Amino acid sequence: MVKPLKEKVLNTLVNDDSYKSLFLKHQDILFKELSNIYKENKIYGDFPNLYSEYYNEYYHSVSIGPIEEAYNKFVNPVLELLKKKSDVYILDIGSGMFVNSGILAYELMKMDIKPHIVSVDKYTPPFVNINYEADNLRKAFYDNNFYIDNKHIHWIYLNIDARKIRYVNYFDIILHDGFSPYKNPSLWSLDFLNILFRSLKTGGVWVSYTANKSVEASLKILGFDIDFIPSCGRKTPSMRAIKSNIPKPFFKNPYTIPMRDKTLRSLEEHIIVDYFLRVYILREVYGF
Repeated sequence: MVKPLKEKVLNTLVNDDSYKSLFLKHQDILFKELSNIYKENKIYGDFPNLYSEYYNEYYHSVSIGPIEEAYNKFVNPVLELLKKKSDVYILDIGSGMFVNSGILAYELMKMDIKPHIVSVDKYTPPFVNINYEADNLRKAFYDNNFYIDNKHIHWIYLNIDARKIRYVNYFDIILHDGFSPYKNPSLWSLDFLNILFRSLKTGGVWVSYTANKSVEASLKILGFDIDFIPSCGRKTPSMRAIKSNIPKPFFKNPYTIPMRDKTLRSLEEHIIVDYFLRVYILREVYGF
């Protein structure tokens, strides 16, 4: 049986020499902070949804549901930028229930724009009917073994760890919808975001629901221009980033340092423990 992520993170933390070298007061604060991040937080919403026991998170917002979330955080922020194109190349990271990519494809095809989508996820959930027009397209994708290729759409699915993808200057749009950065850090490290940066065309757009400061710092370091999408169903806004190739060093406090996964094979518990230990070492050294 797979251990819960919380157990793996806390075990990794207490056995790390850097943790043992922290002041006892900071050891206690850090242990409580990580315990709180991974606490049981299962809330049942009234929308079609799926829940990950491992990450202790729902696939979609329990306050606004998958359809409104898709439009507000992923589709509307990019749709206006695509009106003059005849073909749009989309990378769908953390594709989950294929709602974001399915609704974006549905809207693009209504505009006579052909979407070329690569969806990537290491978990393949069952089909969930969300009671929306795009369900027919999503269901056809499932029924055809996750592959559609016709004059209106080209859509493939890679059932792999997203860290293995390698594209260069290929995509116009990236939809990034992995589980939250502290729960699923392998998809939010500077090293993985660099893979996504390289895969985008200059002027290409990365969009996600998160406003995590470590992720924001990594995007700016890589050379993205960032703006924020007004909040919807949550207190914090979402981020949209445009590839500009101009790095912008960013440091406001220790939590804005990047998460690292230099080998692109690190276990999630090692990535997150390494990040938080570096945060707390900075706090001790500089008095944050």
